[in-house]
Amino acid sequence: MRAAALATLLLAACAHAQQGDFSFGLIGDLGYRPNEEPMVERVFAALATERLAFVVHDGDLGSPSNGSCTNEHWSRRLAQFAASPQPLVYTPGDNEWTDCHAADGAPGFEPLERLRALRGRFFEREASFGRQTIALTRQAGYPENARWSMGGITFVTLHVVGSNNGRGRTSEGDGEYAARNAADIAWMREGFAAARAAKHRALMIIQQANIFPDFPPFPGGGPKEPSGYTEVREALEKEVIAFARPVVLVHGDSHFFRVDKPLGYRRGRGPLTPQLENFTRVETFGAPNHHWVQVFVSADDPNVFTFRPRIVDGNVQRRSP
Repeated sequence: MRAAALATLLLAACAHAQQGDFSFGLIGDLGYRPNEEPMVERVFAALATERLAFVVHDGDLGSPSNGSCTNEHWSRRLAQFAASPQPLVYTPGDNEWTDCHAADGAPGFEPLERLRALRGRFFEREASFGRQTIALTRQAGYPENARWSMGGITFVTLHVVGSNNGRGRTSEGDGEYAARNAADIAWMREGFAAARAAKHRALMIIQQANIFPDFPPFPGGGPKEPSGYTEVREALEKEVIAFARPVVLVHGDSHFFRVDKPLGYRRGRGPLTPQLENFTRVETFGAPNHHWVQVFVSADDPNVFTFRPRIVDGNVQRRSP
């Protein structure tokens, strides 16, 4: 009976999505310690009870010190993704490969080897995870970069990760960063072009990294130079201006839930430059906060999206007064 009820909910969600009204879930940065694994399970259990068109995980499957670099940890998360009653899309975080080295608590691992293995384990199909799936268009050579559409909206994932996007640690890492960064920017531009061609009314990008160091909290003790985010942020700003319709960037990384408008703002002498009104940043919850974000899409809303934090009651940390 439970399986039949979930199937009915998913069919209803898909029907609403085709009409332009639907909702979906956003998660990321969960399960950083062994005692947080039950919290992760409760997040997935909460999602499973909802009528959602899909779920997106924006990276960091745990922490390197808690095994996020290991095949065993990946298998645990893959099983959770596969069990999702809704389609589930995943984009990588730095804790799956960039931070897989001794200095970040993962001795015996090498980041570029983990990246190759990650692509082979998580991105071999042209479809989402989940008991119900959606088709994904993947970028050649960078299959973790995906695109799909629903309800007149283009959705894009970008492989932009924390720890300065992998830049500045080793010469080999800098080479990987340069090639991936160019591919990310090309994929972003292709996503905007596809949205314009389809006359879509909005576009959403999902990635792991926080690329806005001027708005604390910012992870890792502050921005690094040369920055691994400047080029992608500048390319994003140009595309948002040209698109002139609602654009949302979803990310994790700082473990600080927020909805704001940081793009386009300039500090300094003289008049301040206003924020780009058609751009919104959404940061998902992260450990030790194990909750999720629900996004509502309405055909009648000129802003397209409404964002609702969803608190998982069993994961609320009780405090004494």
